[in-house]
Amino acid sequence: MDDLRKRIMNELFVAPSVVLPIVGGATAWLMSWGVGGVDWLNAAGLVGVLVGIGWFATRFIFRMDAITEKAMRDQVAEQIRREETKLNDLAERLLADHDARTEDCLKILRVNRAEIERVAQTPGIQLRSMEIVKQARQLFWAAVDQLEQSLKMYHLAQQLSGPARRDALEQRERFLSEAVESSGHLRDAVETFRRFADKNQERDMDTLQSELAASIEAAKRSDERMKELESSPDYESFLKE
Repeated sequence: MDDLRKRIMNELFVAPSVVLPIVGGATAWLMSWGVGGVDWLNAAGLVGVLVGIGWFATRFIFRMDAITEKAMRDQVAEQIRREETKLNDLAERLLADHDARTEDCLKILRVNRAEIERVAQTPGIQLRSMEIVKQARQLFWAAVDQLEQSLKMYHLAQQLSGPARRDALEQRERFLSEAVESSGHLRDAVETFRRFADKNQERDMDTLQSELAASIEAAKRSDERMKELESSPDYESFLKE
């Protein structure tokens, strides 16, 4: 939120249409002062400063929503660029498990993530849909974590044999199933969100928020289970074998 606020302030205060007239006016005043005072330079300086301040006030009063939405779009675009690098790395590492389901799941997640970000840019709904998009991102990353956990259990199973290997593979399958389930919830959320964007139905938004919250809580349980596994004596002994 601090980054978004900073972007908005930059758009308001540092916009060329605001800065240039003020700088021009200040320059005219300095020139007038340097030559002992010239009426037309003083007048030009006053006009420039007033124009800059006036345009700032106009943008603040009448264009605040548009400026905020632009700042949000820029912030999201920058964040997505960073995240794509992380996701490309995961996609490459998932090739190691030789299971097309994990690769397909990640592809589905990425497609739906891109779609909800696209729909979120629909003019007029960006501010109202902030919480929905935030929840959708949380669910997306929770599902990505589930894929990471499935991959971790796969690598662990390769180090084991007998019942221990079977248990690790069962845990891996469970994490993968939960990732697939989370990706399905995200896909359904995208469909509901698209309907909201098309028809502006607030009731759909309320229902979607509740469904996303429940999906996120379910996904969090996967993370808690992985932490329990990693802290168990059996897990430590597996790693040492």
